[in-house]
Amino acid sequence: MSAWKRWRIAIPLLGLSLLLFVPAVFGAWAWWSENSATYRTITAFICLVLAGCVGISLSIGIKRTGDVPWLRIGLVAVGVLATCGLAVVRRSV
Repeated sequence: MSAWKRWRIAIPLLGLSLLLFVPAVFGAWAWWSENSATYRTITAFICLVLAGCVGISLSIGIKRTGDVPWLRIGLVAVGVLATCGLAVVRRSV
């Protein structure tokens, strides 16, 4: 697979990951002292999962591979869905 094709896959995934990661980190920083310990723990976990999604998205574009990296694409999708589920759980806390 050429570098151009890898980056065509990686850029939308990276954009989605950053679109979720930046507000999560800013929200954690801005309202850290106003929330309970459980809320902060879930928020920190959300930030870690999204940071992993950013890293995996970058690895799709950087790492050379012969075919489409379906496993890494799936990991990003699962990470985004997991953070959405964690956000729902965090809201009920």
